[in-house]
Amino acid sequence: MFENTNDAEVLEKTRGFVLREVKFRDQSKICQLFTERFGTISVILKGVRSPKNRMSGLFSTGNMVELVLYRKHNRDLHLVRDARLLHSPLAAMPDLERFSAMYRLVETLREVTGTEEPYPALFGALALALEQICRTGEHDYEMMLAWFLARMASILGFEPEIDRCVLSGRPLRPLDDDAYSNGFWLLTDPGGIALTGPGSTSSVGKQSVSADAYLLLCTLCGRRREMPANHRPSHAATMELSNLLQDYCTAQVDHQPHEKNRRIISRLLTEDGEG
Repeated sequence: MFENTNDAEVLEKTRGFVLREVKFRDQSKICQLFTERFGTISVILKGVRSPKNRMSGLFSTGNMVELVLYRKHNRDLHLVRDARLLHSPLAAMPDLERFSAMYRLVETLREVTGTEEPYPALFGALALALEQICRTGEHDYEMMLAWFLARMASILGFEPEIDRCVLSGRPLRPLDDDAYSNGFWLLTDPGGIALTGPGSTSSVGKQSVSADAYLLLCTLCGRRREMPANHRPSHAATMELSNLLQDYCTAQVDHQPHEKNRRIISRLLTEDGEG
């Protein structure tokens, strides 16, 4: 008989982003991490709340760490052996806008990364955004957040359609005066931009989008548009877009099949193909 290696405990190294932390017993802590190699996992850090512990303060929400852990197949909780800090929003001077952007980034990641399924491209985008957000100096944190959310939508497969109206199929460019004045709608289903007017009166899964926010979305998605002369995205447009994308990403995840349902559907499709 062959030894069941799935029950073996393996020492692994990965990068992780702290999504949540909970006190456990007197000196320990349980954290939820979004990791580069293993998706979202829960870990326990024994004695980490003691000031003398070498990992004290590393696993705070919003921090990026490199950690070594004992990982076992089908285990819900993994023991952390060692870690070092990579990035922290608290390392730079206090900044309310930075903290706000970080809070919303964490909030969105909690919604969209709920299983032990790795998303290396998403983690790479997160690491890049976090490096910029945690850097000292003058930054537009809302722009970085909007960029990350746009990348998230693309990587996870629900990037909004921005070339044509998702209701009428009409091209959205060039941007005429009416469109610039009236703005657009961002629809959850079908996911994308729609022109205002008849046929778009339903309020279900629909958010108003200004022309400035739409143009910024096009830029972040890598599609250049004919921008009006001297047009530059305002802070208001950046804030608007980051709010829109946060709601859009969360709503799209709510529309995805539950993990158990996905497994059932996958099995039925496999059986149907074999039949």
